[in-house]
Amino acid sequence: MIRGSEQFLAIGGVLIAGAVTHGTFFPQSRVFGQVISHGSADGAARVALTFDDGPTAGATDRVLDMLGELGVKAAFFLVGRNVEREPRLTERIAAEGHLIGNHTYDHFRLGMFGLARFWNEQIGRTDKAIEQATGLRPALFRPPVGHKTPFIMAAAARGGHAVVTWNRRALDGMRTTPERIVDRVAPHSWAGDIILLHDGVEPRSRRDPAASVAAVRPLINALRDRGLEPVRLDELTGLRPYRDAPEPSGTENLRSRT
Repeated sequence: MIRGSEQFLAIGGVLIAGAVTHGTFFPQSRVFGQVISHGSADGAARVALTFDDGPTAGATDRVLDMLGELGVKAAFFLVGRNVEREPRLTERIAAEGHLIGNHTYDHFRLGMFGLARFWNEQIGRTDKAIEQATGLRPALFRPPVGHKTPFIMAAAARGGHAVVTWNRRALDGMRTTPERIVDRVAPHSWAGDIILLHDGVEPRSRRDPAASVAAVRPLINALRDRGLEPVRLDELTGLRPYRDAPEPSGTENLRSRT
């Protein structure tokens, strides 16, 4: 009887550990709360381009140039420390009609071990930096590397943010080439996809974003060749982009599907 109880506890422990691991490390997991990882596939064939870790001078500005030339609106999840370094570039993102989201203040990769105070500060300081640069208060938050914990989710909710991840990634946060980025994303994308790219360089990193920048134009052209039109993230998902903006109608129905 004791042995049976021990086996039951062991199995339970494994199941709990598996659930925690899935909830933390899988960007689409909703174990710890509501996560938006893709948009609606209804109607026109649309996808959303999202860029992380900016703003970074010499990269974000070039991405903005190309998006403007191609008539595409994207979402930029910004790092607070980078916002403070590049307030004019942050202002340009908003002025050109792109969406700005919160991507923490430091992009600390071990932040998943942080507790409530750490995450409240990371999200709050970034909101403040973005608002000072643009006058806008982000309503969307993306955790670094897509990692989620109860503390992260609670801090996001406390700040009035929806948590947005992705379901298609370019893996351009590491050494790569523009061709690999396009080949990884364009042929495998479908209507409703939220695509993760990186225009910026997170603090403490020396990553060269040149490949990501060079991939923007051919990627958009390749998506359009497949009949997929890039639109702004809030247009694809129905999410409210800023906390002083009205919530689009039908959002709750969309959330129930995502």
